[in-house]
Amino acid sequence: MTTAAQWDGQGPPPPAVDWRRDPSFVPPERVPWSELGPYFIDAWGRADPANPQPENAEIFGQNGSGKTYLLMTWLQQRMIARESAAVMVCTKADDEVFSRLGWPIIDRVGDLDDNPNAIYWPRTRLTGTKKRQYHERKLSDLLDALWVPKSNRIVAFDEVGYVESLSPDMRQKVMDYWREGRSLGITTVGMKQRPQGALRDMHAESYWTAAFKPKDRADLERWAELFGARRDWMPVFDSLDRQSREFILANPVHNEAYISWVDVPLRPVKPPRRAPSWVGGGRNRQP
Repeated sequence: MTTAAQWDGQGPPPPAVDWRRDPSFVPPERVPWSELGPYFIDAWGRADPANPQPENAEIFGQNGSGKTYLLMTWLQQRMIARESAAVMVCTKADDEVFSRLGWPIIDRVGDLDDNPNAIYWPRTRLTGTKKRQYHERKLSDLLDALWVPKSNRIVAFDEVGYVESLSPDMRQKVMDYWREGRSLGITTVGMKQRPQGALRDMHAESYWTAAFKPKDRADLERWAELFGARRDWMPVFDSLDRQSREFILANPVHNEAYISWVDVPLRPVKPPRRAPSWVGGGRNRQP
């Protein structure tokens, strides 16, 4: 094909190249989670079987989209398949959806010694500034305690944007988890309602990105840019079935993407009471 740079001036000029499109783009196939899930759980953090490393992940979806259900499905399946130790960090006032996971709810760091898989949920009746100060103190205790060599845990934030906003110090700690946590065996997972305003490190340091269909049309272009050329990905988002809670799951590092939906029920599974020997400073094995 003749390009504008190659045109010799004879005849009509060639059409301009649309830089907003990827000529090699192939729309992702639809795969139910019952089929995609086992592959993802095995591949997540095991790109190189000889030298497995933590792979950070991010999930975007507005309220009611299904993002929390997806995150809990990921964590439960990792625990079952690979004995992964995971801490789900919650700051909501209340949400009965967490009961579907079947994990103990704790608010003291010391409780992690006997509960490697737990929901860290410092609930309070405080409001306003006092609530934020309480959350900052409790979450700072958790992040400091897990920041040790060979920590070997998944740390998943149910609403990472709120955690980042608590203080400049907390924002820096979350940034450290994205940038440097992998060297300590920490896999960081962050969930947000919208990609706007998120730390750039969340995108730059995530290997896997999952996103549900945005409700606001004005958000669509930014969401599409998370995956590549927006003119390619905007129609993909438009095709998602919100009622089925379809989402896009992509790993740009390995050039793979899928459309999926969770078609397997999430039933409570009681986790082990004691952490595997490689968790919290034990021998170096990627969970």
